Amino acid sequence: MTRIRLAALAVLALCIGSATANELVGVDGSKTQYVASQVVRINGKDVKFVCTGTALRKKLLFNVYAIGSYVQEGMKVKSAEELAAADMPKRLWLVMERDVDGNDMAEAFRSAIRLNYAEPAFNDEVNKLSAFMKGLSIKQGDHVWLTHVPGVGLHCQVLNKTDLTIQNPKFSRAVWDIYLGKNNLGEHIKKGLVSRQ
Repeated sequence: MTRIRLAALAVLALCIGSATANELVGVDGSKTQYVASQVVRINGKDVKFVCTGTALRKKLLFNVYAIGSYVQEGMKVKSAEELAAADMPKRLWLVMERDVDGNDMAEAFRSAIRLNYAEPAFNDEVNKLSAFMKGLSIKQGDHVWLTHVPGVGLHCQVLNKTDLTIQNPKFSRAVWDIYLGKNNLGEHIKKGLVSRQ
C-alpha cells in the first residue's frame, strides 16, 4: 500500500470519528474502499450516514475518481431518481485517483451540470462552484465531500484544504443529477451509486 493511500486512510479515520471501520465497501476497478457508515455533524447535530453504493469515474482509459454515495440512516431510497430528489442529509464522497487541475475540475462540473440544466438555470450557483474549484489544486488521494444540507444547500469540502457552502437547496439536485439524472456521466455510475439499496 502506498504512503499516499496510508496517509489518506489515517486522515480519513480521524475525520469520520465513529465510522464503522471494520466494514468497508469496495469500488469496481479501483483500490479505493469506503466505510459502510459514518457520523457527520450537520446543523449542529450528529447524523449517521450509510453508504448506498459506489462507482468509478473514468475518462478515456484513466481512473479520475472513485465516488461513494451516502444518505441519513433510516431514510430509504429505492432508485437513482429518489436519491437525486431526496431532501435529506446526503453526501457524495469523491476520492481522487489522479491529479486534476482546478480549471479542469471546474469545467468538468460546469459541463456535467449543463447536461440536465441548460443556461440560465443555476447560473449563479454554477459560477460560485466553478470559481471555488478553479482555486484548487486537486491531488491524487484528496477527498472531496459534496453534502446536501436540507434547508441550507450544498456544502463542498476538500478535506484539509477548504470549503464552500452554496445556499440553494435546489442546486443540490443539479449536482446529484450529474451522476443520477437522465443525462449522466455513465449508467454504470448511476447503477453503482444505488447498488446497496
